[in-house]
Amino acid sequence: MVNLCRWTTTLMAALLLCALSASAAGLTVLGGTGQYSLNDRIAYRLGPGQPLEQVVQQGTWQEKSDDSVLNLGFTDQPVWIKASLDIPQPLDQPWYLVIPYPLLEEADLYILRDGQLPPIYHISRQQTLNPRGQAQSYQVALPLPQDLSGPVSLLLRAQSATSLQVPVELWSKERLTNDFSRESLYWGIYFGILVAMATYNLFLFLSIRDPAYGYYVLYIGSISLLMLCISGVGSAWIWSGQPLLTRYALPTSTALVSLFALMFARSFLKWQEISGGWERVLNIAAGLAGVLIVYTWIDPIHGALLAGLLGTLVIVLVISVGLAALTAGVASARYFVMAWTAFALGASLYLMNVFNLLPVNLLTNHAMQAGSAAEVLLLSFALAHRIKDERARKLAALHSQQMAERQVRDLEMQSLDQAMHDSATKLPNGTLLNQQLQTVISQGQRVALALVHYPQVKDIASSMGHNLAEDMFCQLMKKLNHTLAMLGGGICLETKQPAYIAIPEFGSAAFLIDVNQLQGALPPFIEQVVGHHEVSFRSVRLPVLMNLHCGVAVAPDHGESTEILYQHASAARDRSESRKVPVQVYSEEISDFARRRLDLLTALPQAIEDGEIELYLQPQMNSIGLELVGAEVLLRWHSSRFGPVPTWEVIEIAENAGLMDLLSRYVIAQAWKTMHLLRERNLDITCSINLSVQNLTDSHFVPDALASIKEHAIPVDRVIFEMTETAMMHNMESVIDSLLLIANHGCRIALDDFGTGYSSLAYLSRLPIHELKIDRSFINKMTSSRNDLEIVKNTLKLARTLNLETVAEGVEDAATLERLSELGCHRVQGYLFAKPMPVDEFCRWALQHTVDEKAGKGQ
Repeated sequence: MVNLCRWTTTLMAALLLCALSASAAGLTVLGGTGQYSLNDRIAYRLGPGQPLEQVVQQGTWQEKSDDSVLNLGFTDQPVWIKASLDIPQPLDQPWYLVIPYPLLEEADLYILRDGQLPPIYHISRQQTLNPRGQAQSYQVALPLPQDLSGPVSLLLRAQSATSLQVPVELWSKERLTNDFSRESLYWGIYFGILVAMATYNLFLFLSIRDPAYGYYVLYIGSISLLMLCISGVGSAWIWSGQPLLTRYALPTSTALVSLFALMFARSFLKWQEISGGWERVLNIAAGLAGVLIVYTWIDPIHGALLAGLLGTLVIVLVISVGLAALTAGVASARYFVMAWTAFALGASLYLMNVFNLLPVNLLTNHAMQAGSAAEVLLLSFALAHRIKDERARKLAALHSQQMAERQVRDLEMQSLDQAMHDSATKLPNGTLLNQQLQTVISQGQRVALALVHYPQVKDIASSMGHNLAEDMFCQLMKKLNHTLAMLGGGICLETKQPAYIAIPEFGSAAFLIDVNQLQGALPPFIEQVVGHHEVSFRSVRLPVLMNLHCGVAVAPDHGESTEILYQHASAARDRSESRKVPVQVYSEEISDFARRRLDLLTALPQAIEDGEIELYLQPQMNSIGLELVGAEVLLRWHSSRFGPVPTWEVIEIAENAGLMDLLSRYVIAQAWKTMHLLRERNLDITCSINLSVQNLTDSHFVPDALASIKEHAIPVDRVIFEMTETAMMHNMESVIDSLLLIANHGCRIALDDFGTGYSSLAYLSRLPIHELKIDRSFINKMTSSRNDLEIVKNTLKLARTLNLETVAEGVEDAATLERLSELGCHRVQGYLFAKPMPVDEFCRWALQHTVDEKAGKGQ
């Protein structure tokens, strides 16, 4: 039994020795040289984890005869490598079994003498890292026993979660030290460049807050982490003793490189110059990179493979986007494309090395290092060029901004000039006048403010068009400004023209007079300035004398502020209009009048509601003045507070205060009641009701008035609506529409105050008029003035030609009545027959007149 065991042991040792010796040729190690390569003298086998004894006793080995590095690609299985050494005499210095592949995670070295178990020496990578105080190599360096000699067998077990490359070499201590020094220099320069670029761009980011520089700093940080893993510098200096940490750091850093590369490209390139399709693609890629960062911490082995594939895709996408930006005209994109091309070349060589598509050599091992260094430098050039472009763009933008600001200032000055000047006449407006007035008042000067209004200007604008009225008004203001400049005493409002006149509104003017410079009284001087200026129609050169109303207030006599002075000058102008005088200087009486007008305005609505407004009737007789044929409806206001208020003042207050619709509807309602009362008393006569321009331009008033006629059963042929010739000139088209509506309902229309206007003849053929009422100003003087008589004759002749009836107003004597009868006037009214009377009194008068008329006929 003992012999059997002895034979079995001898046989197993012989088989083991044969297995170790038959696989590869042995290497004789001499102490004179410092490095040996074992890549062509090894045999290897790939399989699941097994103890040393099973590996030695079982399985077949694959021999490797060329000098290439053993590259097994991505695999999670360990590899066993064996080699034979012959060491004639003990070595004079420490030697190391070196694996120049820092990504190798696990390495265990066993030394067997004569191929016999147990091993005489065992050491692992973990054992070499843990007790070391400082780094000695960036490679996997496993020390050999210093007293080793004779023939020995080396068995190496190697494993890595990333690509599995196992270059096997023997290095002396001196060779290892020299290599470490040289590699430290190279990597120091490389990481120094990265740190310098990161620091510089971080400073730029903090200075100008451009996110492109921030993403570039993060990108350099992720590249640095990736290169710490690939180079072994991280394992040597940062996480020494933790080789498995590289398993997580490598795929995470690769995913971070992809993510920050995309973010940097997104911020560096001008996305408004690139199509949205590229942006969507890179957004998707960035999202995948973010997911992959999380996934690598769950499954770092597969995460490393996916990170490499994503990195390849990102490089292609970024270069494509750079080319798109270069095509779109982004100048700095050329450096961007060159940088990523350099990185793509280096990464491609390294990845093909990792995936065992290229042989492992110095070029493929350091391609990533060279490509990333070139990329970092080229991207720095790109960012520097971008700064240049941004500076040029900012200078251009600053220039454009300055030009825009200059244009804005010009526009502001132009707007200010327009705000201070009238658009039609180009003369100063009320704002500039107010500033100048404030200045002279503050200086204590005695100054007169004159406000002039030309009512005809707006009438011309309504009847003949705004352009013609504007042209005439400009002529008028030019003459007025010239007159004021020639006479002296006026205060110049603006020196560049020069301008003495201001235009508060269209149809009005204002100017300032230095009272201390006048030789005589102020009112005659003002009258001399405004006068009656003659202007001409642009087309027919027909001269027109412009009527005016002028109000004057003097500072400090009539006020010490611009607001009070304007108020008093406006009140004086209104008094000028009401009194029919060209110039009115302010006085306390005018203030009393203005206050009275305000009180009347406030009291008028209540007076209408309380029935204080009464209707009076003035008879209209036939041509010989014997028969009552009609009556004109007139309103009277007998106020318990103010006494009798003139009708013209009531109408003026109502029109200016917007109460005309309320007043007219009240008058219409009372008129229908009056006509109904007259018919009950057998007075079958016409009633003439006055309408204002506001009634005729209101789209609701006329239809409502016509509808109420039917409600009160009033015969439409007994209703006559009167309108003034001046009212006809306002909004002619609306007035004509209202008049046609009245005529179509069977009511008659009378044109009141005929002859006082200046353009009605041009529209008589268009208007559905039935009567012409000749103004009292011509009737009163026709017996004493040949001109007035001729006007009356021609008016009656015109009426007969147009088949119109005529009514003469203001008949006050028998001679006038007789002359009108001879000329063929149809109806007459005036104080010769009766003054306006209340309705009841009129009815009594009418019945008495009828009795007297019948008695006269009986005699």
